[in-house]
Amino acid sequence: MPAHFFLMVVAELRAIFGRVSGKAALALALLVGGLVVFGMHFVVQQAGAAQVNQMNVASSIDQTWRGTMAWGLVARNFFVLPLLLVLSTASTLAGELADNSLREVLLRPVSRLSVLAAKVTALSALSLSTLLLTAVVSALGGAAVFSLEADIGPVLLGYLVSFFSDLGLILLTLFISTLSRSVGGVVVGIVLYLILDKGVQLLLKALGAFGVAWAQTIAPYVPGNALGAWEGWSEQWDVNKLIGLAVLCALCAVGAGARFQRMDVP
Repeated sequence: MPAHFFLMVVAELRAIFGRVSGKAALALALLVGGLVVFGMHFVVQQAGAAQVNQMNVASSIDQTWRGTMAWGLVARNFFVLPLLLVLSTASTLAGELADNSLREVLLRPVSRLSVLAAKVTALSALSLSTLLLTAVVSALGGAAVFSLEADIGPVLLGYLVSFFSDLGLILLTLFISTLSRSVGGVVVGIVLYLILDKGVQLLLKALGAFGVAWAQTIAPYVPGNALGAWEGWSEQWDVNKLIGLAVLCALCAVGAGARFQRMDVP
């Protein structure tokens, strides 16, 4: 990396955090943590002695700071915030291609790979910031409203794996961004890809239910399943999903780098 790589990252950070998509991602991450604590507290208070299938509703809720952090992670990884991360990623490459600002950067005596690496570093910082905001707010809120009597180590590991899931999504979006000069085109492309991916997952699940062994074997490696590897914290870690996530990150990084180095930037 060039000696001034740090300055390149700082410039990317200013651009990414300064965009509406970046600010919205931070605001939503903060809001998610607060809403989860409020929502859990409201449900516990309203549930009272209510029962479902002869089970007390309130007692079935993890009323600890681990519980609020867990639901915060689930809510944070719901559709909207990952979409904002995709939008931020698309804006930093396809958006700069569209407004010709990327050409000015590439005219400087720096390699294209260092430019791409600076973008990935800054986008990773955005991802990490949203995870930290949700984790801290949900943890503090849970500690204040509920109980500290729970080990949060497993859910913290879930947040860590979620960061790598975000990285996979960022690299996938960057790769698609090298194929399109439109932010809207990239976002639509990602959405359509994930819909197709979900269809493949359902097909493999159906084949697995009918006893097709190879379908069960390859299912964890499907990108959509790999991006959901963070969910393993609450059940049992699936090593195959983690491997699939690593492969997705590697392939998209190589693909984005190769395409970016050869693409024409007018």
